[in-house]
Amino acid sequence: MGEADGRPRMVAIDDEAEFTKTLQQFFGARGYEVRIALTGPSGLALVESHTPDVVLVDLKLPGMDGDQLLQRIHRDHPAIRVIVITAYNDGGKTRDRLLRAGAFAHFDKPIASLRELAETVKRAVTDRAKPAAG
Repeated sequence: MGEADGRPRMVAIDDEAEFTKTLQQFFGARGYEVRIALTGPSGLALVESHTPDVVLVDLKLPGMDGDQLLQRIHRDHPAIRVIVITAYNDGGKTRDRLLRAGAFAHFDKPIASLRELAETVKRAVTDRAKPAAG
């Protein structure tokens, strides 16, 4: 987990620059190394180059949407936990589909509680650190 300094690593991918900066500041203040990307392809490149513990990803992104990112990360890096954040609310159908596709968790925008998000991220990092079963 984390680089040589032991900090957990996160990549936040969202086309809303202010939102990603908020996430970077919020989680950075809590000891995370946070990299941000504003497009799907640049986010995937960060995941490939930095192997984060957890990825926060929006569904609607330029270049590659959150569904595609989730599939690629889940396929190529199954230990990385992906938390999807989206403003698209359809009564739970999207959340259920994302969880079946391998998302660790789902949050609606706007985020009602950054504390709840932080707790979920912490659980994701802890879950990633567990040895693989079997």
